[in-house]
Amino acid sequence: MSGPQRYRVDEVAAAAGVSIDVVRAYQSRGLLAPPAHEGRVAWYDRSHLDRLRRIQALKERGWSLRAIGETLASSDTGEAGGEGLKDIVAAAVGEVEEAPFNRAGIAARTGVPPAVLRSFEASGVLRPRPSPGGEGTYTAADVEAVRALLALIGTGVPMEDFMAVAEVQIAASREVADGAVALFSRYVRDPLLEQGLPAEAEADRLVASLRLLVETTGTLLAYNFSRMVLEAAQDLVERDGTPAERAALAREAVRRMARVPKG
Repeated sequence: MSGPQRYRVDEVAAAAGVSIDVVRAYQSRGLLAPPAHEGRVAWYDRSHLDRLRRIQALKERGWSLRAIGETLASSDTGEAGGEGLKDIVAAAVGEVEEAPFNRAGIAARTGVPPAVLRSFEASGVLRPRPSPGGEGTYTAADVEAVRALLALIGTGVPMEDFMAVAEVQIAASREVADGAVALFSRYVRDPLLEQGLPAEAEADRLVASLRLLVETTGTLLAYNFSRMVLEAAQDLVERDGTPAERAALAREAVRRMARVPKG
């Protein structure tokens, strides 16, 4: 019978989607328990991996390392409302998810008629989770996407004109997604399979690498798109804009370019 899953430092880092230096930095700050040692080899277990994933999930939501440390420490010890803190941490890292809802549910949450939602789905700008019934199920992320679309249309952009532009974006995104997954399969999944790792360890590392792929490609796409929109808008006002428009857009460009886009 095999024992608990163990990881070397490079393996636990890869499974969590972080670098070895990050693992060691978390240890030095007391965020991560020391590994077990056999001779000169440090061994990490599933609790270390779970802890790393929690830390990363909280960081992605804007938590500072100090706040993460205090919250996890209180959650571990049960002090200062530890049970409530456990619920906060679990919700933040995705262990507590809102139950998915149907099209009527998202219609109620957004005020958009089901027929319009179906048109969003047909165009590809809304992508519910597949379900056996064929209608699909929705989450808070879908609600956010619909509200973003409504906000854009609320600026005065006609729906049909926006959809024409969206079709181009969706086709380009599909090409990027297919290419990224092809690279992932060739350079990540195939080498993992060749290593002959235990099935659970291989699956963990696969998912960690895929998570990193999704996050990094999303960030890069958002980064490039936001910069290109700003450049195109600046070109427009340089040609036809007023001095006030040019000055206002220059200030906005400085502000936007200092922000880290979310993928």
